[in-house]
Amino acid sequence: MSGERGCFKTGCLGCLGVLLVVIVITGVLVLVGWNSSRHQDVQDRMLALQDAEAAADSSLATPDFPWRSHPGRVVLDLSHGSFTLSPAPEGEGLAARARFDAEAYTIGEKFTIQPDSSWVYRISFHRHLTGMQAMFRGLFMKGSRPEVQVFLPGDVPLSLEAHVTAGGMEAELGGLWLKEAIFSYDKGGFSFGFSEPLREPMDRLSIQGSMGGVEAVAVGNASPAVLDIGCRMGGGDVDLTGNWLRDCRVTLSVRMGGMSVTVPRDMKVDGAAVPAGDIAAPTGENPLPVLHISKRQSMGEIEIQR
Repeated sequence: MSGERGCFKTGCLGCLGVLLVVIVITGVLVLVGWNSSRHQDVQDRMLALQDAEAAADSSLATPDFPWRSHPGRVVLDLSHGSFTLSPAPEGEGLAARARFDAEAYTIGEKFTIQPDSSWVYRISFHRHLTGMQAMFRGLFMKGSRPEVQVFLPGDVPLSLEAHVTAGGMEAELGGLWLKEAIFSYDKGGFSFGFSEPLREPMDRLSIQGSMGGVEAVAVGNASPAVLDIGCRMGGGDVDLTGNWLRDCRVTLSVRMGGMSVTVPRDMKVDGAAVPAGDIAAPTGENPLPVLHISKRQSMGEIEIQR
């Protein structure tokens, strides 16, 4: 019995020692977070891609290169924040506004001209603190969630690529001149819509995400020839209504989640069972556009409705 009590006593002392170590480490991290929160460098920064004659003092001026006369590609690599995309005011160019604590986050930009005279503009935004540092720092800071707003010009043909990690993005893309858009998100959410038709129908629209959710509104106003939406360990609410101008090949995929898809009542659907709609015969020579839908689902379900 005495031997058992000795083992029990030793085990309790070991557990107590581990608990004390955890308490000490937690206290140190809390102290570091508190001390870190006392040193903030909150910045409100404007970025703008402008012609050199309009902004000679801008780091994003483009000497001797009329970027508005050439197609461009905008690449966004964003994490740990709140992000928005929207059309720029009429007559204004590509711009971004960022509000963040420079002690914890880093923003970068790069403009390059391609051999074919197209251009690429990249914006990156990341947290440079470790996860534990950021968590305890956040305990002592109120209303400090960083924000990045990106404004896209409507008079330039654009391709758009956006990757969002551990954050959320809201995008209003109506009225833009988008040729292609590729979005991906991880550990976050993505919401986008087209409140009005694009200047021209899109070639491709792709949205792929994991551990989060996606919401799409009035995708028909973009009229993409190819639409690819995939969710893994999350869900999606996809509205395909809008002013479709041509056929679209739609690929929907879900794994460990669910997706609800709404198709227009007055549009033909091929490849998926959907309720009958209010489809009327075309009055002119052009046939009605058709949605050709294919589905892939694993440990989840895709529901299509009108």
